[in-house]
Amino acid sequence: MRSGIGRGGRKVDMPKTTVTFLSLALAASLVACSPDNDQRGPGAEGDRRSSETGISADFPRQNVIVTAVCSPGNGSGGVVNVDGWEPQSWKHVAHTEFRLPDTAVVRSDKGRPATAVQELCKLADMLADARDVTAIRSLFDQDFTKMAVVTEDPETEGTHVGYLDRSGKFTDLTGNEEFGNTPHEDNAVLVPDGSAVWFTHEVDGQERVASRALAGDHKAVDQLQVETVGERHLIVVGTPGRVVLANDAHVSPDGKRLLSESYVQELAADLRAVGPDLVEKGRFISCNGGGQVGWLDNDTVLCDAKSTREGRFATLDISPEAKPGAPIVPDNDHGNNGMVVSPDGQKFAFLSAKGTVRDYYLCDTKPGSTPKKVERTGEFSTLGDTAVFIDWR
Repeated sequence: MRSGIGRGGRKVDMPKTTVTFLSLALAASLVACSPDNDQRGPGAEGDRRSSETGISADFPRQNVIVTAVCSPGNGSGGVVNVDGWEPQSWKHVAHTEFRLPDTAVVRSDKGRPATAVQELCKLADMLADARDVTAIRSLFDQDFTKMAVVTEDPETEGTHVGYLDRSGKFTDLTGNEEFGNTPHEDNAVLVPDGSAVWFTHEVDGQERVASRALAGDHKAVDQLQVETVGERHLIVVGTPGRVVLANDAHVSPDGKRLLSESYVQELAADLRAVGPDLVEKGRFISCNGGGQVGWLDNDTVLCDAKSTREGRFATLDISPEAKPGAPIVPDNDHGNNGMVVSPDGQKFAFLSAKGTVRDYYLCDTKPGSTPKKVERTGEFSTLGDTAVFIDWR
């Protein structure tokens, strides 16, 4: 058995042969449509709302922390709000929203593993720390103009991949054939430039990773064969995007190394897709049995709190036989879960839970640092404690 803890703090135990994916399970009635037909969610004007509130719909490329919050609908659909904040002042600098179509399921009601959309859309009384941040981030393009979605036909249980834009328009990239096999395409993610959706499906009894371009005829392009699809997610890392099948994945600032499930490997410049077999050929690094929040620089990673003594976070040099350094935060009895690291590697954001109380903190990455609580004031107070910090750039 292999154990690991994702950035969101979830412990994962699985056989080595088990492979997992981001399966966006989605249920209700799938509207029969061609690849270019669409559905519009109710009252979907994300850009209009931004203009009405005076908040820009354009997300800065630097000096911004991005949060995502899902408000599930009654049984299906819902709204995903994405917001940008200035890290120093918590000034609200950007906003957009995505209205999920009624065919999008935000709860796992068929015994399927939790997926990125379902994790994001958990009910408010669910633990907010069991989130795979990198998987949730992969649902969106670089500028948060699109969101990858999977829909399901309740009669045939066929699944289609597609994307939402800010107006609420859902574009079905899979489409329907007059006769043939029922499509089962899942785990949709967007590449950073928004040009294609990648997904998983089965072909002649074999699990594959494929992509569909948003332009043209959306024909599926085969990318990678995997042994099996289980509980790992499909994750996009770096720019241009590389797609990784894993529970957690991070690319180093220089783009040359991949950190995934506690394995580090060198990345070939032309490598676009990484399966679990390649992940496990990397060199294992130890955060005392746990996972990592992300890279601080090209040679150092931040160990998650649950992987170090007393839940205090620590840095780890990835050189052979290296061990986590001194604790970063003071001794405490909270459940602390790292989310994102600042672009310069000097700070990170984490969720701290004690009993029913959950708060967000920013902290330096130096040992002995004191975390600074993000006060629930102004517009930030409306986020509640189910927001996921999905980007810091």
